[in-house]
Amino acid sequence: MGFSPDSRVVFGRILIRMQKSLKIFLRQMEGEAAPCARCSDTERSFSDLLTVVRPILEGDGIAVIYEEMVIPRGSPPGEAGIFLNGYTLKELLTAADRAQFLCHSTKCQPFVSNVREIDAGGGSVCLEAPEILFRKAFLRAFED
Repeated sequence: MGFSPDSRVVFGRILIRMQKSLKIFLRQMEGEAAPCARCSDTERSFSDLLTVVRPILEGDGIAVIYEEMVIPRGSPPGEAGIFLNGYTLKELLTAADRAQFLCHSTKCQPFVSNVREIDAGGGSVCLEAPEILFRKAFLRAFED
């Protein structure tokens, strides 16, 4: 494995362009609860996990930009939520979950997602997944 100065990582023959920053946007719909995400196994909130992961990323020279914003009521669906480098947290978690499901047996069980939307009360929904999937989602957000 070799690293090059123009932020490319080479694994064998595969070249993956990597971003040098992590831009996290928490977009809350006006008048509604803030987007919720938490680890199902450690019960850490997304914010708590970010306080653990952020110093590690910054120690590796990756800038972490975090911004909370309120978007106007009536904005198009999909505008509210948690976004990492332009990807929704849900799509990053789901991709990480699918990627770790391997089965080479003739008796494979069907895929069961570890990413769930849980009722957080008051009509709001909380995204829940094991902490390892959140950590993989952070990494996956760096891919161009």
